[in-house]
Amino acid sequence: MSNNLKNILLGTFLVEEGSGKNFKFVIFLFLLCFVMIYSSHSVDEKIIIISDVKSEVSVLQSQFIENRKKVMKLKMESNVATIMKVRKIKSSTNPPKKIIIN
Repeated sequence: MSNNLKNILLGTFLVEEGSGKNFKFVIFLFLLCFVMIYSSHSVDEKIIIISDVKSEVSVLQSQFIENRKKVMKLKMESNVATIMKVRKIKSSTNPPKKIIIN
């Protein structure tokens, strides 16, 4: 057991006869490591993109709420009355009449 471990640590298994199949296994391990590192970097990039998009969504939501608040203020009857007063348009003194068709 310790002899096998010693051979692996010293790398003698790569220079012995019949080591062709060992090279194939080592190349396979390197390819697996490369794929694992690549996928890890890919996931990190996607996490960064998701974080950026979440912050952008948060900013857009706050802008939406701010704009909606401005629209609500503009739609208030008192604000409409002041704007109409500047344009010299008065509100009606007669209440509206309901038209009923039989």
